[in-house]
Amino acid sequence: MSRIERDIQGSDDLLPVILKSGKITYLRENKLGQGSFGKVLHYKIQDTSEDVAVKFIKRKEGLQELKMLKKINAFDPDKNCFLKMLDHFEYKSFICVVSEKLDQTLSDIFLKRNQRPFDVCELRPVAQQLLVALRALKAIGLVHCDIKLNNVMFVNHQSYPYKVKLIDFGLVREKPSLRRISDIQIVGYKAPEVVFDCPLDEAVDMWSVGCVLAGMYKAKHLYPRTCLKPSEYMGIPINTYRKFKSLIKQMLCVDQKTRITPEEALNHNFITMKHLSERTKDPYVTSAREIMSVCEPVTTMQPDAPKRHPEHSVYFDNVF
Repeated sequence: MSRIERDIQGSDDLLPVILKSGKITYLRENKLGQGSFGKVLHYKIQDTSEDVAVKFIKRKEGLQELKMLKKINAFDPDKNCFLKMLDHFEYKSFICVVSEKLDQTLSDIFLKRNQRPFDVCELRPVAQQLLVALRALKAIGLVHCDIKLNNVMFVNHQSYPYKVKLIDFGLVREKPSLRRISDIQIVGYKAPEVVFDCPLDEAVDMWSVGCVLAGMYKAKHLYPRTCLKPSEYMGIPINTYRKFKSLIKQMLCVDQKTRITPEEALNHNFITMKHLSERTKDPYVTSAREIMSVCEPVTTMQPDAPKRHPEHSVYFDNVF
């Protein structure tokens, strides 16, 4: 265990019951979780009783994460499906980042469902919102590098079912710096180019999103999490519907140069439901559109230069 891990995994009692930032006082409630480089606790704003999450990060790593958060929050966090930062300040040797308090991670919900697989109708809004987040990150030249079930959270699953946000920006990197980094992504979500020490770009995040969605549909991790060999990237059969299968296969295209981009994926039939446009009275279509209502409207951006015909990419065809 590293010194950083030892520092942030210490007793919660060492962290303050009362935090002050300017005129705002935060009162501690309980622990929420742990991020890449920090511990997250639940606090309330004294004057308003608003619930917030406070992440305590060692100073060096905290300054790096804060730099990335400022870039990310320059975009509308709600429209782009990012965790919203509300405040930041220093406390002793920590950088404290205050953010909105969300509900539960995809992993939490998965366990509460007794690991029952998600239907593709439930996965469509999750996929759409993650693609919106990836598109925004790409636009500002950032790569998340740590997309997994625990880093996608429902905003409020009871009030806004399937509305999600991407969280934990502790490993976010600017795209040019990826050339000097090989130790990113956890086993089970690692893109092939990371495993094989190839040049890296934002496509590593698309691979991870594909793993998340396929794993939720299959009710188990798509790739093993205890070992990592190049042969494991030959794919695992997954039976699913044609459009969902088409999108996931393009997300899991082994060659990152031909892997689908966020903009292309947002225009895929599985997301837009264009293939269902004539089935206006179908109960499934009605339900699917109702579930998708949590997604913010997507503004069409300049499309990426076409790199492939969507159904004729070089995939590992046995992934599904």
